Amino acid sequence: MKQAITIFLLLTVTIHGLSAQENRAKIHGTLTGADGEPAIGITIFLQGTNLGAVTDVNGDYEIKDIPPGEYILLVSGVGYKKSSRSVRLTSGEDFAFNQILELHTQELEELVVYGKSKATEMREQAYAIEVVEANGFKNLSTNANDILGKISGVNIRQSGGLGSDFSLSLNGLSGNQVRIFLDGVPMDYFGTSLSLNNFSANLIERIEVYKGVVPIHLSSDALGGAINVITGKKTQSYLDASYSIGSFDTHIGSLNAQYRAQNSGFTVRFKSFYNTSQNDYKVPVKPLNFETGKEAENAIDVERFHDAYRSKMAWAETGVTATKYADQLLVGILYSDNYKELQQPANAIGQAKIPYGEVSTEEEKVIANFTYSKAGLLSNKLSLNSYLVGVFSESIAKDTSSYRYDWFGNRALRTNNTTGEIENRKTFLQLDANNYLGNFNAEYEIIDNHNIAINYSLNHLKLQGQDDYKEQNNTQFSNPNKVTKQVLGASYTNAFFGKRLKNTFFTKRYGYKIQSLETNYQGTELNPFTKTKDNVGFGISSTYQFDKIQVKVSYENATRFPEIIELFGDGLNYVPNPSLQPEKSNNYNLGVIFNNRSINQPIAISVNSFIRDAEDFIIPQVQGIKVFHINNGKVLSKGIDVAGSYSFKDKLLFTLNGTYLDLRDNNKWRNGEVGVENTLYKIRLPNVPYLFGNLTISYRKPDLLKDQDNFSISAVQSYVHSFFYRWENLASQDKGIVPEQWTTNLEFVYSLANEKYNASLGISNLWDAKVYDNFQQLRPGRTFNFKLRYFIN
Repeated sequence: MKQAITIFLLLTVTIHGLSAQENRAKIHGTLTGADGEPAIGITIFLQGTNLGAVTDVNGDYEIKDIPPGEYILLVSGVGYKKSSRSVRLTSGEDFAFNQILELHTQELEELVVYGKSKATEMREQAYAIEVVEANGFKNLSTNANDILGKISGVNIRQSGGLGSDFSLSLNGLSGNQVRIFLDGVPMDYFGTSLSLNNFSANLIERIEVYKGVVPIHLSSDALGGAINVITGKKTQSYLDASYSIGSFDTHIGSLNAQYRAQNSGFTVRFKSFYNTSQNDYKVPVKPLNFETGKEAENAIDVERFHDAYRSKMAWAETGVTATKYADQLLVGILYSDNYKELQQPANAIGQAKIPYGEVSTEEEKVIANFTYSKAGLLSNKLSLNSYLVGVFSESIAKDTSSYRYDWFGNRALRTNNTTGEIENRKTFLQLDANNYLGNFNAEYEIIDNHNIAINYSLNHLKLQGQDDYKEQNNTQFSNPNKVTKQVLGASYTNAFFGKRLKNTFFTKRYGYKIQSLETNYQGTELNPFTKTKDNVGFGISSTYQFDKIQVKVSYENATRFPEIIELFGDGLNYVPNPSLQPEKSNNYNLGVIFNNRSINQPIAISVNSFIRDAEDFIIPQVQGIKVFHINNGKVLSKGIDVAGSYSFKDKLLFTLNGTYLDLRDNNKWRNGEVGVENTLYKIRLPNVPYLFGNLTISYRKPDLLKDQDNFSISAVQSYVHSFFYRWENLASQDKGIVPEQWTTNLEFVYSLANEKYNASLGISNLWDAKVYDNFQQLRPGRTFNFKLRYFIN
């Protein structure tokens, strides 16, 4: 019996091992010298592992049994210059890597790699997509918003410093019209503690920007674009720690680590950040005399005294990665919170006469997540991806002070102690939100180059709260407000002519249900209502790859449903409007990409043109200092964005991008009444930048002081053309113009020991230009930051 058990266990282990071997990857190739002769006895190995090989008499090598994942491939040999290469291996992949080695005294001029990075593969899809890999930003004191701001078609606008409200625009669509995802999970209800301006580049692997058509696996109701932030998913153990300090008492820290057992695939992953700033930069104001009620004639520079911000996050996951039965099988728990002081109304024009001294918002959030994915099932024909996420949050919007403040921080007691700083009623709104999300995606290859996919997602939110002061809020949130969204998608993808021609046809069915309350200003009315909507969307994306040119064309009929802040407000600055209708849009894209993959001087140029023909377009209507969202009927958005890059011997890099937008009110008749002309017909939408771009010049010098060190310097020049923040035809004078803006940023990075130790210095707004975003509110002037980073794997 013992012998039988022993044989059974040995067979089980052997079968498991053989099965695992089938899912392992392999790297092979040939190394030669500059003279064309085989490079003999050269060591080539995967950093951080015991996997490697030595070239034979023919310069050939082979590394087998490699678990799928991302690695650094190191090549070294006596008399030759050391080199490294990032590789990403999928299950069962046979990766060919050939290299021509140079003598140690010479520059490495040629590196031939047969294979494509994940970013390259995605760019070659039929979708209009930009992919930015975050490796080049990890040593800088920068966040997801800063990275996105360097992409053509994307414009980021903030109302102040770190942690301030921001608006993201993609090809003319902004705010909730562009969906944001974190590892494929929609961040619709993730709140302010997990917004893009909190995510340090150290947490990010890459960012995918879909312009127009959104694939079905990103299952949400996007009107015309989506951004998917992919966090680090390495399959080796690593430690990544960084800390930066900057102007206005800004501190940003990040600690990320992972342990993975190479044999079993057992994985423990930890990600975190901590951000804080006083944001006490100076702004020009005309001080107000409380006694006389008069403003001073001349403006003086004063510090913002109530604009501090703090946020933190810790995210732990455990499970297995890159195994026979799962590429990822992880469970996790995340905690985040933030605290934000408000200095003035978010929608004030310029600097408010009377600042806030005690208004603030807070949020605390716990998120539980489960993720499963596996490719290569059923003889490499079936791939599965799924997740379950629960989001449990508490938030507070506070305006309870009985004092009035001036810009020097002085305060005076109001005679009416029921009045807040924002309006004539105090606010202490406490909201509890429970959000449940689930997604299942399956893709199956029917025959070679013909795939079908299905996707189902569920997003359910329950929101309830109370306000000790404002009865309108107390009534609005006294009973649970519920929002349920369901999206069912299906797609068919094919490829012809050696995969030069690729097409994807898809359809989506949207289900939307809201259960809420309507009340009046006094909060004395209580009118429950339920609204149910169903819509069907569809689209196509196609691409054809010539030798150096790729042509893309796509179309989508899309729907977006109103979001929480548009429907219910926030208790402070946004007024509820639960009667909003969903937006609909016909989106068209035509793009061309030129790519010359020269070894020493690669050039890439992309041009993307687009049309967004929207109905029931939701826009923010400013009423005093409050915002009320309305359906604006029809809006036609047209534009073009251009991006280009040129590299010289991997040392000098030029990148340039520019965007032109043309957003017009497309309602011929006022309020839809035929015969009543709309005076805003064909007028450009206000407060939307329509011409902007960036130029980046970078120089990189490896082995500056010693082997395996690296120095780089980058200069980023940004431009935003002047634009109207009011409807340009409604006034003959003082039309309200945000002036033309030029800003220059400098970045210096020095790394040691193959980027194990890193230090960077950044200077933003080098010439201390006056930079405005929303309604002429001044952003910080010249700022400095210094960052240290330690990375090992």
